[in-house]
This record gives sequence, C-alpha cells and structure tokens, in this order.
Amino acid sequence: MVSRLKERLSSNKESDKKEQTTGETNEDKENKKEQTVERTSEADLAFYNKYIEVANKVTDVADGMHKEYMNGVPDPKTLRKNSLVLALMFDFKVTDMERLLKEYKRSLLDGGELSKLSSENPDMKKEVEGDFKDLLDVMDSYYTTAKRVSDYYRTKEYQNDLSKAAEYDDEMKSRYERYKSSSEKFNDALKKYKPLRKKRDVNVSNPDEKAVNTLMNTYENTLDNAESFFGSFQKIEKNSGTETLQSKLDDFEKNFNSDKRDVESAPFTDKSKYMKYNFEDYFVKQVENFISETRKFLGNAAKMKESDFNKGYDNVVTYYNYMITAYNTSINTVNTFRVY
Repeated sequence: MVSRLKERLSSNKESDKKEQTTGETNEDKENKKEQTVERTSEADLAFYNKYIEVANKVTDVADGMHKEYMNGVPDPKTLRKNSLVLALMFDFKVTDMERLLKEYKRSLLDGGELSKLSSENPDMKKEVEGDFKDLLDVMDSYYTTAKRVSDYYRTKEYQNDLSKAAEYDDEMKSRYERYKSSSEKFNDALKKYKPLRKKRDVNVSNPDEKAVNTLMNTYENTLDNAESFFGSFQKIEKNSGTETLQSKLDDFEKNFNSDKRDVESAPFTDKSKYMKYNFEDYFVKQVENFISETRKFLGNAAKMKESDFNKGYDNVVTYYNYMITAYNTSINTVNTFRVY
C-alpha cells in the first residue's frame, strides 16, 4: 500500500510538471475542445455556404469565357482578312460575365445579399470579403478586355485591321492569368475559414428533431464529399486518365445513397414532411443529375476532341453549381423549421 501511494504521488507530481511546462492544465484542454466545437455557428455556415456558391459561379463564367475564347478565336498567326471567325459562344460568355459582375457588385457593394451576411469570426468576414472585392476588380478588367476583343471579331473589324489581333491575344491571356491568381487567393481564404461541422445527434426521442438532424447530416455530408470530389475533378486535363476520378465518383454516389436511405427511413411527421419532399423532389434530383453528367463526361473524355472536352467539362461545372444552389436553398428551408 505504501509503495502504491508513493507511485501515485509521484505520478501526480509528474502530471503537475507537465502542466506547468506546457502552461496548459487538463481543464484548459477541455475548454479548448469546447471552444473548437463552438467555432461552428449558423452564421458562419451560412456565410461559408453562400461564398462557396459564389466561387463556383465565378469559376463557371470566367473559366468558361477563357475556354470559349481559346476555342472560337483563331491564333493571330493564322488569322487572315478573309478568315471566318465564329466566336458566338465567346460572345455569350462575355455577356454572362457582364451579368455576373453586375449581380455581385450590387450584392456586395450596394446593400444586397452578400453585404448582409454576418459571421462570428471577424477575420473570416474581413479576409474573404476583401479578397472577393479584389477579385471583382480583376474580373472587371478582364471583362473590359474581353468585351473589346469580342466586338473586334463580332463586327469583323479584324478584316480591316489585323494588327490588333496579336495585341488582343496577349492581353486576354495576361488578364486571365491575373484572374486565376486572384481567384486562387480568394478560394484559399475561403477554405482557410471552412467551419467545423458538428454532426447532429439522431438518437433523440422527438421524431421531428430526429428527422431534421438526419436530413441536416445528409446535406452537410453531401456537400463535404462533393467539394472533395470537385477539387480533384478541377485538375483534369484533356489527356489525363479518368480511372481515379471515376472511382471517387463511385464513392461519392455510394455515400450519398447511404445517407439518402437514412433520410427515407427518418420519422418525419405531417408537420415536417414537406422537408422530406423537398429533399426527394429537388435536392436528390440535382445530385443525381450531377453524378450522371459527370459519369457521362468521364466515360467519354479520352475520345473527345478538345472543343467537346471543354464543353463537357463546362457542363459538369454547371450541374455542380445547380447542386450547390439546391444545397443552399434546402439548408435555408430546414433552418426555418422549429421543433417544439
């Protein structure tokens, strides 16, 4: 007994020494764990989710404009006065860029939806909004150049003056590189502040609470898995293999189907059943459309011409954005529900 007591006292002294050395007691550690969980708030989630949607739309339009320029406008070295330049899709993307810039400038700078987003993390709000403002400025310059180039070919000005073609080509590519750099900075800031997700407890007695928690877990699991897959997908090149991406898509579909079954078996009541219908009729369809479009693209990518490859890639991005929009809309619907 005396030996055990000595061991115990010795152990307590060692523990005290460690706590003094690190300056962190066990109580401090527990508090830190609690603070980590508490970092996730509804405001931070809403802020992050909305800006994920913004980032995806920007990528869709800006990268799409660059691809259509590369596809529709010939190399200045091969351009002749009698060349037939059909850059209709490039013109459409320039118009999309104008519309997107107008929408987000009003939303962020003129009292719109983005300006009203709040966050419990002031650093997150300051950095993400600041980088997005910088990105809008860069995109504005990119759009101005693209509009001038689009008009040059649409009005056939090149037939009277070929000298501008090479200058415009260099400027377009330079503006695109500036956009890519600014876009990456904005996306990195957004990922840096990705809120920790707190898994909802489904072992509760109230059927509506159980159903809602199951639904929220499914929405958030799907978003996290989709972001992981899409991050890999964005790195695809024309001649790169697609086996790894197809395997990751299979995993994404498998996980989603498992979560979907949990929602289907959840105890929704007449009060909450409308959220289940929204999930089945809206969100599930958008996810399945994304999976279908991506699978079709990956299965044929190796056989596609460059132009078809780019169009297929853009289609996948478009369906991904539809899914993200469905996620945000559905999350807002669930957040308005109250369990009593």
